[in-house]
Amino acid sequence: MKKSTFSIIIALLFYGNLFAGLFDDRFPSPKIAAMGGSGVAIGSGVWASYYNPAALSQLSNIQIGSAYVRPFNLTFFNNFFGAGAYPLPKKYGTLSVSFQYFGVDYEGENLSGEYTFALSHGFYLLNDINSSLAFGYSLKGYSWTLGTSVEGVDLGSSTTIGIDVGFQAAVYSRTFVGVYFLNINAPQVGDITKHDLPQRIVAGLAYQPYSGVTTTLDFNRSLDADETEVWGGAEFQVFDMLMLRFGGTTNPNRFTAGLGLNINKIRIDYALRTHSELGETHVFGVEYIF
Repeated sequence: MKKSTFSIIIALLFYGNLFAGLFDDRFPSPKIAAMGGSGVAIGSGVWASYYNPAALSQLSNIQIGSAYVRPFNLTFFNNFFGAGAYPLPKKYGTLSVSFQYFGVDYEGENLSGEYTFALSHGFYLLNDINSSLAFGYSLKGYSWTLGTSVEGVDLGSSTTIGIDVGFQAAVYSRTFVGVYFLNINAPQVGDITKHDLPQRIVAGLAYQPYSGVTTTLDFNRSLDADETEVWGGAEFQVFDMLMLRFGGTTNPNRFTAGLGLNINKIRIDYALRTHSELGETHVFGVEYIF
């Protein structure tokens, strides 16, 4: 690779990190993405570990899923997800395992690769006819690998561990609240220069006035930022097999939309998220419920 080309790509990578951050702002569920990303208080299926692991408590069937995200519609960004969830006997909740890869690839060269592996567990602390309270946690392994320099030197890799926790509560199966803490142990990655991984607190609520309609609102605050992002959205069941979703965010201002198809035990979802300066982001996903 020519040095000039390599420099351009590195600049693009740095520019992308300004908006996304290392191991941050990448979520797999097209359903939640289409609803402005607001999923801390509602069920997010097999992807619960990315929004609030306490939501795993709601699962009663084995589920598997895969998703692909194209950030800003740029071809050299690759973002893949995979997950599986397995319900344990009733009082023990649900376990899930998940995997994420985010990479920058150009002309057959991998310039940067971020790998995340997670083991998550969610279970009910209280669950009766009128209300419920669930708790969940995730143990995550982060691995960051860099490509080679212009001189052909391997730039190395680094790993670390992160811990997430979350709570979720429901009242009369209509009103839902949730809170989620990302990386409560303040992990860092890097051998020589240490990079702080993102720490976030997300709190939100959801309301289902009647079957087939869900509205959500999340307040998302990064511990190293002075602004709180507001994420919100809604889902409408048009037919038994068709769901329409809309939403938006602040800081930056974005609009989101998408749809979902439920075909027997298969769920196919798509979401679109706009950006005021960069291109749009596309999210595709498929899930299977056993």
